[in-house]
Amino acid sequence: MKTSEIVNYLVSKYPQNIASDIDTGKIGLQFGSMNKEVKKVMIALDGSLKVIEEAAEKNVDLIILHHPLLFYPIINLNYDSPLGRKLKLLLSNNINVFSMHTNFDVANGGMNEILANILKLKNIRMVHSEVSKESLIRVGEIEPLKLADFAKKASEVFSENTVRYVGRADKEIKTVGIVGGAGSSELFTALRNGCDCLITGEVHHHQAYDALENGIALVEVSHSVERHFASVVKEDLENKFNNINIFVSDNNINPFNGI
Repeated sequence: MKTSEIVNYLVSKYPQNIASDIDTGKIGLQFGSMNKEVKKVMIALDGSLKVIEEAAEKNVDLIILHHPLLFYPIINLNYDSPLGRKLKLLLSNNINVFSMHTNFDVANGGMNEILANILKLKNIRMVHSEVSKESLIRVGEIEPLKLADFAKKASEVFSENTVRYVGRADKEIKTVGIVGGAGSSELFTALRNGCDCLITGEVHHHQAYDALENGIALVEVSHSVERHFASVVKEDLENKFNNINIFVSDNNINPFNGI
């Protein structure tokens, strides 16, 4: 089949017009041709050099990424640099690259619902009446847990080697907001919607103080919990298309090590 058939299906589920403005021009087919024939698809969180090398070694036709491969303008292309090596590999091996970022995050059945379900939140809901660029956070309930115990549970559920939290260790947590990636910007949205805790992938220092001073806990896992994107998209595409080989990259890794 052609790349366009896969792309059109994914765009129908995760429309690009619900993506954050930061993604303008950075999602969709970033590399390649809609007319390219596709027999083998690989799915990954990031377009790392190892992911691109794996795609070339395995004769992949299309890579589907969560994080866009190209996020900033290119003003020169040195083939000896990591980026230059990646782009040269893609060009010389005729590999297409397609990405779904914040449009996947906010959508029904998208990233933040996936993470909320993995965490086994109950009564999972958006805080807006309909899906939009602003509908990042998902909110749900858990059986009451102390903050330290909830952070430990998150570490186990998401297989994280290091988890940090902000707030009293014995603070009771019942209502939880969750945002994959760098979602601490949703802190006050979580607070307005009655959350005792916001769990996300990246927290800035000043946001930790905002949480302390406003009485809401934070749990910071890693940005790499979004790797669950790959298995969900793989299953979806396998149910839709039965005549192509679809697999998850062996290089969906967390670049951070814990102590």
